[in-house]
Amino acid sequence: MRLFLVVFAILAISLPQSARAVPDTVSVRVADVTTSSFSLVWMTDVQTEPEVEVYTDAAMASRLSEGLSITAMPDATPDISAAARAKGIMKIRVSGLGPAKTYYVRSVTRDPANSDSVGYSPLLEVKTASAVIPYATDPDGSLKGYVNDLSTARVYIRPSDQQGQPGLGDLVMLETPVSAYPLSAFVGAGSNMPEGVIDLNNLFGSNSASVWAKGGEKAQIRFYRGISLSTLLHYRRLASATGYLSAAEPAKGFFADVNLDGKVDDSDFEEFRKQYRTSPNDSAYNPDFKFVPTESGRVDAQDFTRFAREYGRADVPQ
Repeated sequence: MRLFLVVFAILAISLPQSARAVPDTVSVRVADVTTSSFSLVWMTDVQTEPEVEVYTDAAMASRLSEGLSITAMPDATPDISAAARAKGIMKIRVSGLGPAKTYYVRSVTRDPANSDSVGYSPLLEVKTASAVIPYATDPDGSLKGYVNDLSTARVYIRPSDQQGQPGLGDLVMLETPVSAYPLSAFVGAGSNMPEGVIDLNNLFGSNSASVWAKGGEKAQIRFYRGISLSTLLHYRRLASATGYLSAAEPAKGFFADVNLDGKVDDSDFEEFRKQYRTSPNDSAYNPDFKFVPTESGRVDAQDFTRFAREYGRADVPQ
């Protein structure tokens, strides 16, 4: 055993730094896809500058650079960018692309403390949207502007995170079952803390054309928080259209129907199981699963009992 440890130590010392460790790269997603651009978001365990590589083929034989505009931390103010980088939350926008074309992209994460340590994400395929439809058509054929176009979302702030500006630099991701790609925005960009604002006009469907959010559609809202490289997922329904320009927060559904599919079954229990025994200061804590208010805020047996009473229901209103 002692010999093994000695040999292991010698090997570890002799290995170049780049072979020993590279930055972690997790939760990599393509987002904000339009007819001419897309974003790539991810999280890492180092404070660095985000980079990407774009290719025209899956074999990465033809790297694309000419005509591209690559913007790090788009739409973020300097304080938001600094906070996001400190948390390891990365975002890059790639623009100057053609409509209805397929590209391939991967993130590049360099450790600022070691130039030889570089982490790459898997190569992701992205197809740009084909058409923007800026207006809805009334039955009489007239064009009507879409006015239910902003959705807000508030990130959960742990009791221990009350100093400074909690939530600053977090990133919110919104997607629906009919959207080809999610939308993203930094918390605090164009909104009050700790809130993020998503422009629903940028939703595109699987047919690569604009998707109209009429209200009531199911949505998954995920926050990139940089706390132990964790994300926080909420299931919501988009707010109903009011006929006026507004920024509205999506609504919760029936508490036990976690994934909003109209029934309380094993899939909901699996989501609850992940949260059981978590407390408000835990990185994975999700307040959606605290069904019975208590002083501790811990997801406990009382919450399980309330959930169990609804288990098996197949008639949850949609």
